[in-house]
Amino acid sequence: LTQAERDLQAAEDSAAAGHHEWAAFQSQQCAEKAVKALVQSLHGMARGHSVTAILLQLPSTVTVPERVLDAAREVDKVYVTARYPNGLAEGTPGDYFTARTSKDLVDHGRAVLEFCRGFVS
Repeated sequence: LTQAERDLQAAEDSAAAGHHEWAAFQSQQCAEKAVKALVQSLHGMARGHSVTAILLQLPSTVTVPERVLDAAREVDKVYVTARYPNGLAEGTPGDYFTARTSKDLVDHGRAVLEFCRGFVS
């Protein structure tokens, strides 16, 4: 969970510096690491990079609010497109991510992190 928190800070720093594609990817990484910390705290193991899929595989004792699932879906959309120069049909990730997308994705990463923080001690 500590690394997820650091990734969120890195996303905020990248957004402030105008590196919006990195803010997007770091927001996804924040959410992914947060849900994996949650799974580990429940004595489980998660594979893969889909934040949504991991949340949907949690035990029935953990109720995931729809707003958290929506946040997960949004960060999942940028895992490839923000990270890889060939993730989009044309151009580079830096051509597509903006201050607005940075803000939204940082907020989504934070929402997933805060949800997970509530379960991880």
